[in-house]
Amino acid sequence: MGGVNFASGQSSAKGDIQIHNGTTYTKLAVGANTEVLTADSTETTGVKWAAAGGGGGGLTWNEVTGTSQTAAVDNGYITNNAALVTVTLPATASVGDVVRVAGYGAGGWKVAQNAGDIIHFLGTDTTTGVGGSLDSTNRYDAVELLCTVANDEWVVISSMGNITIT
Repeated sequence: MGGVNFASGQSSAKGDIQIHNGTTYTKLAVGANTEVLTADSTETTGVKWAAAGGGGGGLTWNEVTGTSQTAAVDNGYITNNAALVTVTLPATASVGDVVRVAGYGAGGWKVAQNAGDIIHFLGTDTTTGVGGSLDSTNRYDAVELLCTVANDEWVVISSMGNITIT
């Protein structure tokens, strides 16, 4: 069995793949660790390497055992402390970014906002800025937030429990 032959003049390296662009085959070099191959009609090859995530499919989960955590986009947080755990929304977020919070510890959790942030939950909005928040009422409450306006506005797209809106 022979290996794949790349187009004339193209060398291959570990992880390289051959892509047909509609006319000829071309080499696509391997992506970075944890990247996934994604369809993209704007690329010459029709595909590109991209970070896993978006929409929560490739969410990275983190256990928070302290009492505060600054969230990162496309991450989930399991709050696990006997005291209240405050998870602050990321200061920088793009439309479509997701943050999830799930309770485990007896202290519950609070989703805190940055200046200018607002969270829309059903027909109610949090107070704009650092005075607004979502708070769990039960240790196992959970919430998923989707950024709808870059850096500032979030919508609760799923929740479990009885969440307090401030």
